[in-house]
Amino acid sequence: MALYEYSRFKIRIDPGSKKRQGLHTGDVVRRQYVDGTQTFYSLMVVLTTGEDSVPLPDGKEASSPYFIGALIEGDEPRDGELLDFVRLTSLTDERRSGAMYLTASDEEAPYMDVIDGMGTERSLFRPASLAAFGCSDNVTWSYHYLPSEGPASRIIRITRSTGQTAASVGLQIPFPRSVSHPQRLVISFRIRASKELSAVPLRFGYADGTETEGQDTVDVTTEWQYRLCLITVDFPAEYARVLAFDLSGHLEQGDWCEVGDLNVCLLEDLSSFSEAAKIRIGRITGVIDPLFGMLQGYGAYFQRLYATRDVHVAGTLTAGDEGGFGSTFYAGRIHKNCILNSLNGNFTTTVARLSSHSPSGIGKNILLPVSGGTLLCQKEAWTEKHAGEHYCLSFWCYCPSKQETSFDILHGGKVLASLIMPQSWQRVHIAFDIEPVPGSDLCIDFRTENRVVWFFSSPQLEKGNVPTLYQPTDDTLNETDEYGAWFCRGGVGGTIQHPLLRLEPDGSIRAGNDSFVINPDGSGYFSGGRFRWNKDTIILQDVTIRWEDLDEEMQEQMRPRFVTVEGGTVFHYSDAVSGHLCDPTEILLTGTAQNLTADSCRWEHLAADGGWKDTGGNTSVYTLTPDFPGWEGRNVLTLRFVVRSSGTSYHATHTVSKQYDGSDGYSLHVESDSGTVFRNEIVETTLRARLYKAGTEITDRIPDEQFLWSRISDDAGSDALWNAEDHRGRTLRITGEDVWRKAVFNCEVFNQAMR
Repeated sequence: MALYEYSRFKIRIDPGSKKRQGLHTGDVVRRQYVDGTQTFYSLMVVLTTGEDSVPLPDGKEASSPYFIGALIEGDEPRDGELLDFVRLTSLTDERRSGAMYLTASDEEAPYMDVIDGMGTERSLFRPASLAAFGCSDNVTWSYHYLPSEGPASRIIRITRSTGQTAASVGLQIPFPRSVSHPQRLVISFRIRASKELSAVPLRFGYADGTETEGQDTVDVTTEWQYRLCLITVDFPAEYARVLAFDLSGHLEQGDWCEVGDLNVCLLEDLSSFSEAAKIRIGRITGVIDPLFGMLQGYGAYFQRLYATRDVHVAGTLTAGDEGGFGSTFYAGRIHKNCILNSLNGNFTTTVARLSSHSPSGIGKNILLPVSGGTLLCQKEAWTEKHAGEHYCLSFWCYCPSKQETSFDILHGGKVLASLIMPQSWQRVHIAFDIEPVPGSDLCIDFRTENRVVWFFSSPQLEKGNVPTLYQPTDDTLNETDEYGAWFCRGGVGGTIQHPLLRLEPDGSIRAGNDSFVINPDGSGYFSGGRFRWNKDTIILQDVTIRWEDLDEEMQEQMRPRFVTVEGGTVFHYSDAVSGHLCDPTEILLTGTAQNLTADSCRWEHLAADGGWKDTGGNTSVYTLTPDFPGWEGRNVLTLRFVVRSSGTSYHATHTVSKQYDGSDGYSLHVESDSGTVFRNEIVETTLRARLYKAGTEITDRIPDEQFLWSRISDDAGSDALWNAEDHRGRTLRITGEDVWRKAVFNCEVFNQAMR
């Protein structure tokens, strides 16, 4: 057992000093000073306060206020030393949780801090409801929660409901936060009962009762009493813990006990308050901000800042959302983030890009597989130009695994840093010198220790040692020293809530009534979508243009040009062993060119290896027989009619199958517009599912949403993510993001009428 036996000291105010006692029970107080040779430091929790009557030299009595404190860290107070204690926070009263701290002797001094929330915001466990206590009535005990009564608040009353032997201890609270060796817990609470109780056991340890990390006893009276217990954790964090008050041998039927102001903190959070600093002026090195990380140098740090009248800014002005993360506007140096396409994560390895909300407020989240990933930051020429310069790389990341894991950040095979992977979105950063690798671009490799998948978002590479507010980038960087402004949300003209032009979070510009839109990729539309454009084409929809107003040349250019194939689709066999006996004995296919003059034409078939092969036909009519060699033992054959006209190719596909009596009534075939084998990692095709019943195609009779696609590849983690998204429809568009080296796509049809 690791119960920490703390010492108690009575600190009394000199009656002649005219000072008053301002401390309350539960306050955390500290004294610290340097006498020229050594530093004196004591951290205490106030257990009780009062006044003594002290005789003076003239024989009179004087009042001397005092407090009795539990020394939880530091030096024992001694006579002759400075015993000026100041309150840092309170374990019982949220209204007394803040203080001002001015120091010239701390490691990063001098500075002045306004601190708050050390005993509340940083608390491991501070229940404020019956559900938070994790208690529910049973045959032995009943529980009732009170917000406050007398000096206590957040009170739980435990009442003995029956006189039978209790199967449970009375108050057993599941501990919601993980703790591990060698952390020390400060357990603070008030307690009273309907009768006096002696030596009530208090236990902290494993939930299953196999290990106890600390055990104490508490004497209880009928009036509220303040108690403090310190326990050192002995075991790893993965085991569930409970905090238990064993009342089973102390309360009889109808008796009750109340526990109030329960608060469990880590000692390290009470002694070090860098993360509790709301304001710091002076040397800000050591302040840890969730957005900027560890701050450095001199300056001022505020979590809230109000200014009126004249405000002057020279340098960079940035803003984020209420949590400080989402970039909403930026005014300053145009070229700050040097990473190419930080919005989409410029990875050269296979990753999954998710459309879920990014912690920075803009861009995509990236799911990295167990093998890690390689991020392309800049080209080789940029790396050579900036060789030897000091840059800071920052990004948001987290791992959903509950197991603690670390990851390495590498450049050119050299480990730049090894960091602990956060289990919730956090921004991490490292600083390093740019070192060119001959023949290579500036790439950063990420490798995890335990081979787990993890999330990545919003990388930024900038000069200096510390990160600044995120500046999103796309494929185009403007390397300039000029200053400018960028807005992510808001608008121009109109009112702030209804602008004439709205600036959307995805970077698009939109008119207030949606009649005009420009998208981030340069596409857009006018007149509510009737006039659309992209990089290559202009699309008109619901626009009236009279055909007779166009000249013959324009009419000819506007006619649609395409080819079609018509003909049978099934060779029918009476059974699977009939050999060549089928109906019909041949299928006549006719290819037709619409609104174009064919310079040449040919027929091709899709071979088993995924490539298109010439059938030998070079006219618009082709005769297909069941013994054509291109079947290659298959029951489904896809043919393609290709027409060449004025240097452009047009084609249409047609699928024929062999059907046998006695086989399943339904069959499903999948065909690819561009084959199944691709070169140079350039993948672009459309898969089409065709459903047949007894040789007759019934694809159009089945609703789109009843065709479900799935993927199988060598990357199970990426497959799980791909399959988690709903891919439905008779067709499926496939690009390089869907296929890495090799992937199999399956289609299933779900229809009640088919069962």
